[in-house]
Amino acid sequence: MKQLLTTIIITTVVASTSCLAQNSSNNLQRELERLHNQWFNAFDKGDGAAMDKMEIPNLILINADGKGGIWEKHGPRAGKQKPTGNSTRLSNLQVRQFGNSAILTGVVTIKDGQESARSSTTVVWVRKNNQWLVASAQWSDIRTAE
Repeated sequence: MKQLLTTIIITTVVASTSCLAQNSSNNLQRELERLHNQWFNAFDKGDGAAMDKMEIPNLILINADGKGGIWEKHGPRAGKQKPTGNSTRLSNLQVRQFGNSAILTGVVTIKDGQESARSSTTVVWVRKNNQWLVASAQWSDIRTAE
């Protein structure tokens, strides 16, 4: 009887811990999705000041140009960022956390008027001063069937 009670207690604790971890993971995914949307909205609006607050100073981006184009942030974007007029949507989202870092993967759909393009994305986030910041991002075009 004592062994059965111990087994029930251990099972309950493990199940509770799994639920807490799952809730924490879901909360992080929602938070990073929200921040990713804010980051892209700021880009689309040309709001470099908002982007600066969301990025680490030495941000690196890998463009989806198929040529391996690498963009390095050299100073603030405030006053330099131009509006794109695009709208962006994130789907097929997954987030994995590793201590003070998290990796967001998904599909970004960018709409420019009637045209749209899709890219796979990987965004690396770091937690500094209790805030998630974009450290690096990479996009790979998803080609449509011709």
